[in-house]
Amino acid sequence: MVASSSSVKVELLERTDVYVVATWRRLMLLVWRGQASVAGVERSRALFQPWATRQVGGAAFLIVVPRERTEPPDAETRAAMQRVATAPGGYLKGVATLIEAEGFIAASVRALMMRLQARGTQGPAPNIFQTPAEVAAWAAAVLQDQEVTPEKLEEAIRVAREAASGG
Repeated sequence: MVASSSSVKVELLERTDVYVVATWRRLMLLVWRGQASVAGVERSRALFQPWATRQVGGAAFLIVVPRERTEPPDAETRAAMQRVATAPGGYLKGVATLIEAEGFIAASVRALMMRLQARGTQGPAPNIFQTPAEVAAWAAAVLQDQEVTPEKLEEAIRVAREAASGG
């Protein structure tokens, strides 16, 4: 299913009450709508690989943790995240997490995601961001795609969220 606005076209690959998996340009979005789960992590991984291998120049993966209902994932979900972070594949250009929440719980989630991503990579520091503008700058550089702008990325996330909620 394709959802769009005047400036972006987002393809919805899967949506549940807890998450939506969508693609925009060469960026796959895992937008959590509730508590992170093993099922969501595993499904996004399964959807990413075949999609990313078809993207000329590779693709990147963005996890969006919402402002509301943000709690650290349980042990099973952390293990699933670790499997995703250590999965091989030359088509994966990078993984980033956008944590929109603020405060103590958000700081805990941020620290956990940094540990998971650090274990999964041998290269650069984990990509944990607080704003779409930070993510857009990272994604534009990693994907060498100047069409990835803060405004368009923010719009893509909004379109994915609204389509997921039936709006």
